[in-house]
Amino acid sequence: MKAVTTKQMREIEGKALSEGVAEEELVEQAGAGIAAAVRKFFPKPGLLVGYVGKGHNGADALVAMRLLQEIGWRIAVKPAFPEVEWAVLTRKKRREVVSKNHSLLAPDGPMLILDGLLGIGGSGELRDPVLTAVREINELRLRHAASVIAVDIPSGLDADSGAVCGDAVVADFTITLGAPKCGLLAAAAVNHVGRLELVTLDDLDTSAADSGLGMICPRSFPQSLPLRTHDFHKGQAGRVAIVAGSPGMEGAALMAATAALRGGAGLVTLFVRDAIHTAVVSRACPELMVKSCADWEAIDFSPFSSCVWGPGLGAMDASEFVGFSAALESCSCPSVIDADALNAIAANQAHHLLQARHVITPHPGEFARLAHESARRGRGTGCGHFTAHNPSILLLKGARTLVMQRGSDLYHNSTGHAGMASGGMGDVLSGVIGALLGQGMQPLTAACAGAWLCGRAAELATSNGGQWQHSLIATDLFPFLGAALHEWQQG
Repeated sequence: MKAVTTKQMREIEGKALSEGVAEEELVEQAGAGIAAAVRKFFPKPGLLVGYVGKGHNGADALVAMRLLQEIGWRIAVKPAFPEVEWAVLTRKKRREVVSKNHSLLAPDGPMLILDGLLGIGGSGELRDPVLTAVREINELRLRHAASVIAVDIPSGLDADSGAVCGDAVVADFTITLGAPKCGLLAAAAVNHVGRLELVTLDDLDTSAADSGLGMICPRSFPQSLPLRTHDFHKGQAGRVAIVAGSPGMEGAALMAATAALRGGAGLVTLFVRDAIHTAVVSRACPELMVKSCADWEAIDFSPFSSCVWGPGLGAMDASEFVGFSAALESCSCPSVIDADALNAIAANQAHHLLQARHVITPHPGEFARLAHESARRGRGTGCGHFTAHNPSILLLKGARTLVMQRGSDLYHNSTGHAGMASGGMGDVLSGVIGALLGQGMQPLTAACAGAWLCGRAAELATSNGGQWQHSLIATDLFPFLGAALHEWQQG
């Protein structure tokens, strides 16, 4: 979904109202979407403390509180202004919610703080009473380990630039309405925005927006993962080759290969050096084929639909790189190039090897080695600079993973959390993207989908799988890739 500026969002809303859409209907749609997002991330009801401003951002929050109350959530409304100052519609929605002074100590179920203080119209430094409310939200988050959910945009954050003037709400989730706002995608805003979730509103037409910034979500790439026919067979699901692993880093190869299987590939073959073949076979899942290879150039890539290069491959000397580069050039199928494969290309200044059929997946350190001139320009600008000079699809990992190809929007991933700061996550990502390429997905789409799927699987592992951010490891994602794929397919 393309991001919009404040001015564009107001024009979109104004157009809908001029065409007869009722403002209350937009508020009801927004509130229903917020409530659905809360249920998505917090399936078990608990305590929700809603901080409400006097405008329609507060009305959106109140509708969500009413709907959550109906399914068992305990609700406490914290108004920032006297009710006499509220908009008429906000007062109406307040009367539909039953608020109680619930204890904040040891609540049954999760404790959430809902920031419905300011919408996109807020600008400049906060003033009381909003300033006091924002500080109270942030204090409750720290003192009670509560999760903060911002409605549309965290109060105090500039909707266009993502800048913070003084204080602003530190949100764990931001549920943005209609379309993502440009400021929510800014690198400087990530620690205030947290996980970004989009609620589309049926009566708002955002198709004309063209900021050059996109948010990765299933709606951004509809029908990119088609339903399988009943007579579908493994040959149609793609044959994926994985070139990976070295002594001491067998796990990286196995995680990438297992992720390709979990990502939907029909057949996966892992090619490893002779020195680790026995160790890899002993640890591999039974569905995986493992082949020993003394020379990468000897691999016949013609049967394969896609290939993954690099996880745990280790450092290469000059002679090894000659064979590696020849093998890479001989492989005409779409490929993921990751980790040590990228380091080898950087060390040998072999950027000419990177083609439009390649998805490269560096973390910031690898990107700096591969493209110093691009990396020093910052994340977003650096992606644009790199892709202007190289045809491959760039997936730059980070708290807000970025994906770009020459001529495309700069896509920002919306899923994931800090628990993914753990070894092996990149290997899983490479395998998933390789599987998607093998199933016929276009490289840019596969890169975006892979980032979203891995982030969503990590979320499910913590919300449904008994893990927490501090305990999550890469293999915890495997049981939840199926649910993430289902969400992506449903759009």
